[in-house]
Amino acid sequence: MKIALIEDESLIRETLHELLQTEYETESFENIKEFLKTDKKFDIIVGDINLPDGNLLNELRKFPHLIENSLLIIISADGNIENIKKSFDLGAVDFIKKPFEFEELLLRIERFIKKNKNIKLSDNIFYSPSKKVLIIDNETVNLTFKESAFLELLIEKNGAYATFEEIENTVWGEPIMANTLAALVKRLRKKLKKDLIESKRYLGYRLIKSS
Repeated sequence: MKIALIEDESLIRETLHELLQTEYETESFENIKEFLKTDKKFDIIVGDINLPDGNLLNELRKFPHLIENSLLIIISADGNIENIKKSFDLGAVDFIKKPFEFEELLLRIERFIKKNKNIKLSDNIFYSPSKKVLIIDNETVNLTFKESAFLELLIEKNGAYATFEEIENTVWGEPIMANTLAALVKRLRKKLKKDLIESKRYLGYRLIKSS
């Protein structure tokens, strides 16, 4: 797990770096220019918005590949609603307003890691909640929004059946025809390359986890 910390206040940067380094491989940067120089990929990026050489949100918007497949956490003393909105629009998973207890950041990171850990569906099939993709034999298989929402519902049910009404409300949020759901299930089964979805009339659908 690699973490990039972008913070210009030296005391905060050094303290957070030392704290994060106890658990994760951490590299810190005091400005945007330093961060942009690196060609490394980070699992988590923690950064302040207002830095000496510019606005971090504006710069990351110019270079979206820098945060692709990374969790972005914003820390800022400027917690106005516009900054919060821009952060989440960019894909941030959290916004922490300064000042804050430094260990709070560590706790939040641990929560996100646990939440976004790949879920094993079969011996060679995993689902990534953070990336919304299947990983089959180490190859990535993209899912649509509704396919991932449906799969996450089945995972949450933990072997119990998800009724048509539950699926309808969770995945579509509006009434649908039965053949609409059947078509989605057919596509997902094809992507899974293994029949892990069981259906029973009057009961619904459930996920069969195999070892």
